[in-house]
Amino acid sequence: MLANGIVNSWAYSIQFRDPMRMLDFYSDDAVLLATYSNLLVGKPPILDYFISFLNKEGLQCKVTDIFHTTFVDGNHACSGLYTFSFYDKGQYQEVDARFTFVVKNNQITMHHSSVDPE
Repeated sequence: MLANGIVNSWAYSIQFRDPMRMLDFYSDDAVLLATYSNLLVGKPPILDYFISFLNKEGLQCKVTDIFHTTFVDGNHACSGLYTFSFYDKGQYQEVDARFTFVVKNNQITMHHSSVDPE
């Protein structure tokens, strides 16, 4: 599966708020530069991140723009924009963010996400 397919599946899966489901997308030695955390390497810290992140009430993720590039050696990468929506203390929030995913053998090996500064 190309990176853009993985990204769409990843974004769809956010709504289930299941940390193990999200962890299954990542390789054992994956690197995650998460939207709300420091650098995470490997599945144990990535799982801890998702346990916390997925705790947001009504959490959803919508991919709004995606670009695809194919690298050599079987790596596929894509970058784009997505929006997280959730309730925080009863208030509806939308957070626009940027992303880059690198996928090899149908698993995320590198994922960068940051709040869109605009």
